[in-house]
Amino acid sequence: MGTAVQPWGTRRLAPYPTTVELPFTRTEIDPETQTTRYLDATGQLVEMGEDGKHGTNKATASQTATGADGGGPQPPAPADSDALEDHVPD
Repeated sequence: MGTAVQPWGTRRLAPYPTTVELPFTRTEIDPETQTTRYLDATGQLVEMGEDGKHGTNKATASQTATGADGGGPQPPAPADSDALEDHVPD
């Protein structure tokens, strides 16, 4: 048998970052607002951010733009070749 070689993937491993203890023990969906409610072990509502702002609505990437025709309420008319029938009558 030859010498054991360390797999390349194990050289890339690093320790997990420090974990943070979160103040809630369970979540549920608010039936009126359809948003998540965070509850502690006693069932009390836990506020998960400053003034209820969790920051989850912020985009993390730039929006992707589509072509100039983009559809919208009035998409462009089909090209002539699209409007022709694709068969010839007998």
